Order: sequence, then C-alpha cells, then structure tokens
Amino acid sequence: MTQITIVGAGSVMFTRQITSALLSYPALDGAVLVLMDIDSQVLKRSFELVTRMIEQAGLRVQVMMTTDRRKALTNADFVINAIQVGGLEPWRLDMDIPAKYGVIQEVGDTMGPGGIFRALRHIPPMLSILRDMEILCPDALFINYANPLAPLTWAAKDYSPVKSVGLCYGVRYTVAQLAGYLGEGDWVEHPSTPERWQRLMYHEVPEHIDYEFAGINHMTWITRMTANGKDLLPKLREMAGNPKVYQADAVRCEVLKFFGHWCTENHWHCSDYLPYFRKNEAMINHFLPQRWNLLALEEKVHAAGEAEIDAQLAGSQKIVIAPNMLNAPKLINAMVSGDRTRINGNVPNHQPGGLLVENLPENCVVEVPIQVDARGLQPQQMGRLPMQCASLNKTNIAVQELIVESALTHNLDAARYALSLDPVTAAVCTLEQIDAMFNELFEAQRHWLPQFNHC
Repeated sequence: MTQITIVGAGSVMFTRQITSALLSYPALDGAVLVLMDIDSQVLKRSFELVTRMIEQAGLRVQVMMTTDRRKALTNADFVINAIQVGGLEPWRLDMDIPAKYGVIQEVGDTMGPGGIFRALRHIPPMLSILRDMEILCPDALFINYANPLAPLTWAAKDYSPVKSVGLCYGVRYTVAQLAGYLGEGDWVEHPSTPERWQRLMYHEVPEHIDYEFAGINHMTWITRMTANGKDLLPKLREMAGNPKVYQADAVRCEVLKFFGHWCTENHWHCSDYLPYFRKNEAMINHFLPQRWNLLALEEKVHAAGEAEIDAQLAGSQKIVIAPNMLNAPKLINAMVSGDRTRINGNVPNHQPGGLLVENLPENCVVEVPIQVDARGLQPQQMGRLPMQCASLNKTNIAVQELIVESALTHNLDAARYALSLDPVTAAVCTLEQIDAMFNELFEAQRHWLPQFNHC
C-alpha cells in the first residue's frame, strides 16, 4: 500500500491541486494519504476537503491528518515538502525592506534578498524532515516544492543520503505558453487574476509538441522544440519581433534577442534574477508595463480560493479531479504503476554516468528532463548548454552555493556574501547599502532564523 505524506498540507489550495491530480490515477486508488501541518486549524480544513474529494471520486484512498511529523513520516513511500515558514509575514518583509534600498522585486522567492532569506528560513526545517526520514522511511523519495527550489534541493543532497528531487511546473508552463505564441496551441495568459491562476494549473503542452531543456530552476533554456517533428527553433528565434508576444513577454523577448535562447520562468519572474531590467522604476515600467505584485495577487488568490473551497465543502460546487501542471503526481504514478513518463526535475548535476549539463558546476543542482518508471528517476544527460546561457546560470549558481554554505554551516557572513553577489542587488546597491539592507532584514526576521542565535 503506497503512502504519500504531505508536509505543509495546511496550505489548502496546494493540497487541493496535488490531491486533484493524485486521485486521477487508477494505480493510486487504495493509497494512504497523510496530511501533516503544525497548524491544526488549517490542517483540519485540508483534511475535510480531501475527504470530500475522495468521496466525490468514489475511491478507496485513505486519508489521515496529524500535527506529529514523525508519525506522518513513518512508513512513507513519498514525502512532499510544501512548507512556508511564517506564512506571508516574512515574505512581506522580504519585499518591503529591500524596496527601501531600491531593490524592487517582483516575486522575491528565488534570488535577491527575498530568495536568500526565504532559503535561510526553509532549509533548517527541511533538514529536520530529512533527519527523521533517515530513521522512519529511509527508502522514501523526498519531493521538494518549497522555494527557492534549487538551494533547498542542493542542501538536501549535500546533507542527507535520502533520495530527493525538486519539482516545479515552470518548464511545462513555459512550453505551453510558447506553443500559444507560435500558433501551435492556446494562448496562455499570464496569471494576473485569481481566475487565471486557477486555470493555469490545468493547461497542458499540446500532444504534438516535443521539447528538451536544460539549466537551473527558473532559468532553464529551451534547447529543442518541434511540432509533429518540425523544428520550431527558427520560428521561435524570430518571435521577439512579434508585437503581441513582446507586449506579453518583453523581458524574455529581450533575453532571446541578445542571448539567442528562450528562458523560463515568467518574464516578470525572470527579471528578478537578471541584472538588466530592474535598475530603477522607469526601467521596470518600460519592460513590465503591466506590473503586478505577486504578494498582493497571492492574497487575492487565497481569498478567492477560500470562498471556492467553502462552496466545495458545503457540497454546492464540485471539485476538479484531473491531471494538472504539477509533476509530483505524474512521478508517483509512474513509480507505482510502472508506466513510463517524463517530467522536468531538479537533481544533482553530478550523476554516476557523468555530468547532466557538462558546462555547469559539478556540485550544483540542474533542471533537466527525467524519465520515471518503476525503477525510479533516470535523469537525461543534456551535453553542453550554449556558453552564454551557462554563464548566466553560473551567476545564479554562485549565489545558491553561498546560501547552502550559510544554511549548512550557520555562517551568517556566507549569506551576506550571497546578497552582495546577487545580480539585481549588485546592479542597484553599493556594498555599504547591501550590508545595511542585510542587517535590517536579519534583525526583522531573527524570529524565523533560530540557527543564527549566536550571531
């Protein structure tokens, strides 16, 4: 009997999305789903919703809830990490304090001051989960969804022998967008409203589209894309001249024009970790004329989602049960059923057969195609990236490496150095300003960073 444990299951909308896809696979009927969160109130709401989903689908899936992490991990086959330490409060600090120094972040969950401090908050509890897994379910697969994904996945592989993978839907979403831009699929709008955000999860890459990619999470490069076997890359390279596409995706069109390749993630997200687009308000407004604040949108999405969940719990609205953009259900189904599938996943670059991306550092975490079946994960070797693309990746990898060092050794200066090397921060601030910003962020978030109590 397969046991799937979700840590951080009190995030009811994420739990609904991942359960929606899990319940759509016949091979997982009869599985045990364990929901764990430290907040018993939000956990109860997720439990009630999942129970209703199982009843609606007429399945034999067993669901349990607990605030005891060790109990949740005992005998697990798959452990999904979806924690968000402190909720929205520290995220708001991640955004507001740097803004005083001229560092305007659109998302702040991957790079920049926000990504660095989010990693410092998330890595210690993740390591605690892995320590427990080594005792209670050493053969389970640890699936990380918490951001910033690459540093967390890197810390997991350096810290623990437990098998781990970092998952994100950004590559699939990007290719679905590209198909629409190229006239090979539906036009996928950026999720600027709660309704679009929900619809986004059920977009899919058209079946006649094939593609490959390589890089790092949130900066992965499309290396091959075909439609019914026809090469789309020449047409893709001309796309930056399409006014409609440029209006929708100016940042990535500029990257395409200069560097010759299309990049994940969304153009507003992409601008958070490249130094060319966020030097001042005028520049930001030029490249991102339809700006929006992800934190504000998150609050709107949360409010709209809660109202929808109220209706679903009351029985007045059906719950969608279907595959979606999330890769974990595809992965779990493939390992349980033996059906072969392919996902985009984040794993160590160094593998027994050699480097997955030859011109990225041996010790980093890369995002590549991964074949999955009953034998587990089989990452695909992707050769060399174009040098300019690998070089952009390395600007982010250097920051990630310092974040991991800080988190694993409790060396606060390593995190300070990470902020000084961050591309957007360095494009805006002097070293003196960076130091002042770092100190202010640290003092404001000390409550969530107990590993640095000696500092």
